[in-house]
Amino acid sequence: MSFPLFIHTQCCSTMELKATSVLLLVCITFIILTSTEVDAIPSCCLRVSKGMHPRQIRLVSEYMIQHKSGVCDIDAVILYVGKKRFCADLGVLKRLKKLKKNHKPKRI
Repeated sequence: MSFPLFIHTQCCSTMELKATSVLLLVCITFIILTSTEVDAIPSCCLRVSKGMHPRQIRLVSEYMIQHKSGVCDIDAVILYVGKKRFCADLGVLKRLKKLKKNHKPKRI
């Protein structure tokens, strides 16, 4: 009689292990899905170029400011020219605003 009881307890512990594993997997998946944000892994500038030619600055379609107080280690201006991304010194921001303000689009 002890033999069937041994099989029964082994069977239950295997089922409990499977249930615990599934529950653990569900919990981990839930934690991962709720803790990730859109920009969870930032793409930081590691170096900046000190100067940019005014022609390059005129081609900038969009820019973002990176602060070292956040996730990234340095202050920078991230410039987007088409699909390319450039990292520049914060001094470029002043020139960018001035050029964009004074630049008039050419008439065709």
